[in-house]
This record gives sequence, C-alpha cells and structure tokens, in this order.
Amino acid sequence: MKDILILWDIDGTLMSCGADGTKALNQTFFELTGVENAVGEIKVGTAMDAMIVDRLMKHFQIPREKREEILDRFFQNLKEILQKDQNKRVLPGVREILSLLQKNPRFQMGLLTSNFKAGADMKLESVGLGGIFTMGGYGDIYGEKWHAARLVIEEAQRNLEKTYEKENIYLIGDTWYDIECARRLGIRSIAVATGWMGAEQLKEKNPDYFFYTLEDTRRFFDVIEGRVNPGI
Repeated sequence: MKDILILWDIDGTLMSCGADGTKALNQTFFELTGVENAVGEIKVGTAMDAMIVDRLMKHFQIPREKREEILDRFFQNLKEILQKDQNKRVLPGVREILSLLQKNPRFQMGLLTSNFKAGADMKLESVGLGGIFTMGGYGDIYGEKWHAARLVIEEAQRNLEKTYEKENIYLIGDTWYDIECARRLGIRSIAVATGWMGAEQLKEKNPDYFFYTLEDTRRFFDVIEGRVNPGI
C-alpha cells in the first residue's frame, strides 16, 4: 500500500476566520503609524506573511530593528481579534476527514500556508484544530508558497524516513496560488471552493481534483487512494 502525504492550506480550506489576519496587521500598523488601512496601501497579492510585513515596514519607513517588536504586537492583536470573532469556524467535512486520516499511519499530514507559524498555530487553536499538524511550510520564509512546500516535503521525508512519489503528495487549497504551487512541484492539487475564490474561477485553473466542499468524505478518500483519475 502506498504512503501518502497531504499538505493543507489553512484559511478557506481547513477553517474560516474572515479577514482576521489583515485586521491584526492593520491594527498593528495603525498603532505605529496612525494609518487606518495600512495593508491597503501596498500590493499584497498572494505574498507570504514575512514579505508583507517587510513591504509595510519599507512603505512606512520603519527601521529594521523594529521588526521583532512589530511581530510581537501583531501576534497579540491577532490573538485578541480571534478571541472576539464569533464567526470563525472549521469548514464542512474537515473534522471528519482529519479524524479518519489520523487513524491510518499510511497518511501523513502537514500544513502549507502563507501565515507565520505562530499565526497559523493561533488560528488552528482558536477553532479546536491545534496539535494535529507536527510539520509545515509557513509564511516565515522569504519566497513563494512552492518554496515553503519544498521545505515541508523534505522535512516529512527526512523525519519519517520515507520517500514520497510526487503522485502520492496532495496539496489541498482554496485559491489559484495553491493550484499553481502544486503544478510547479509536480504534485497533485485538490481545489476546494470554500474560500474567497469562486468555483468557476478555480475550475478555470485546472486543478487535478475539484470539490465544492469537503463534505463528500467518500469521494475525498477515493481521490487520495487513487481510485479517481485526475480531472474535474
């Protein structure tokens, strides 16, 4: 039986907490600069969190030595915003799938997110998903999401002493960025339309597999077990 590695995006895939991360960044830079929508003043796109913070610091001419203080303030703001958010939630089907995956040693899981690790942990803890993932690729790095993906795949193979064939590595995400990341690495993409991108937009990017939600648990396992050929 083949070993399978599954990489999970967080926001819009595992859970939803709206724009809490952006709110925390805006609050942090408002406290420093008095500008109410700091993130709106720069081109963010799909950048990793480390790069977003650096762009904001450069834009507002904040000295490099202030970076650690800014991050501490950001994480404190994020924690408080998450605590107040009554609408944050785990997305449909996720808890059941994670529970089933954890019961089978053939399946190993990691995170792949643009969030700082500390922020990712806070978000997952806030909806009861803390402690499930022991490895991940995070937004602390400078680069693109596929650079973080390479790191977590290497970490998994090193720590688990296994070699994963590319067709047995699945990246689950809710945006074109996740699909592109999987394509660049030659691994399988599973797109799920539970985030900010619409279903048709996702389908246009030609993921290997598409789900409206992850509530169809049987089909999900058919996919990762190789019982369904790639294609929408």
